[in-house]
Amino acid sequence: MNCSKIYKCADKLIKTFETRDPFKIAKHIGIDLKYMKLRNIKGLYTYILRNRYIVINDSIDEISARIVCAHEIGHDRFHRGLGIKTFQDEMCIPVKTANPEIEANYFAAEFLISDADLLDLLNKDYTYSQIASELEVHTELAVIKAQILNSKGHKLSIPYIPAANFLGKIG
Repeated sequence: MNCSKIYKCADKLIKTFETRDPFKIAKHIGIDLKYMKLRNIKGLYTYILRNRYIVINDSIDEISARIVCAHEIGHDRFHRGLGIKTFQDEMCIPVKTANPEIEANYFAAEFLISDADLLDLLNKDYTYSQIASELEVHTELAVIKAQILNSKGHKLSIPYIPAANFLGKIG
């Protein structure tokens, strides 16, 4: 996994469009965003006939939808060729490899959480659950952001390593 490439891509999108809002970014970069009933997954990215789509399960909460959108933008940036297979899998049985999911999770964490925000809250002795609540993300994403900061030279305590598919299935 090329973490540096992931961080640079997320930072470039944020600087170019002056937002961390994944819904706005998706629109700016030409990804169609759809909400629909998906059986048991929170969202997916697909690329069909040169058209890019993020599909978000219409039954998930707003915070989860925002995280899923950022995660799927990560797939657009780094795994576009896997998009067709993902769509086919959702129509049958979803099967995803761990590495693309981990990369998309790192992208979402870098995109949605600034280094300064996470470090500020950790310096105030917030737990990762409290940080997640404050920043309106899932706890796993806050932990992943801490992993990212460690890869940038920090020495933060990581309580656990989130599963690659924490955003995957509903339930």
